[in-house]
Amino acid sequence: MKHRRFHDRARWFLKRCIFGCVAGSLGFVVSASLPQLEASSSHGIYIDPQPPFFSPNQLTISLGTPLTWKNRTQEPHTIVSDDCRFGNLCSFDSGFLGPNARFTLPPLQPGTYPYHCGIHPFMRGLLTIHPPQSFPSSDI
Repeated sequence: MKHRRFHDRARWFLKRCIFGCVAGSLGFVVSASLPQLEASSSHGIYIDPQPPFFSPNQLTISLGTPLTWKNRTQEPHTIVSDDCRFGNLCSFDSGFLGPNARFTLPPLQPGTYPYHCGIHPFMRGLLTIHPPQSFPSSDI
């Protein structure tokens, strides 16, 4: 009986992994055509159970703009900068986010930050931070 339960769980896990890879690929294709959104004074990204998983999937904000992710699923997720994969200092890593949990982005330098869910690596997003707009002074 125990062996059958183990095999059922293993089969379930394998199906979930295969589905995740296929769904992640489709989500990437769908999200590649989505427009980038410009953030104002603060912004949020939702973690959803369906593609593109991070909504919005691509976001551009100004330096210093507060940004928070909220998990709207019933599963745990993480928000991990892709630079964490290579043993470098991570730009950001949320740790586990349970249902309805939030993660606020730490201060970062301007740049492009691809990120993913460490539990579900097919869930991917892109954050771009640009310097604040500076306007030349005018002599009147």
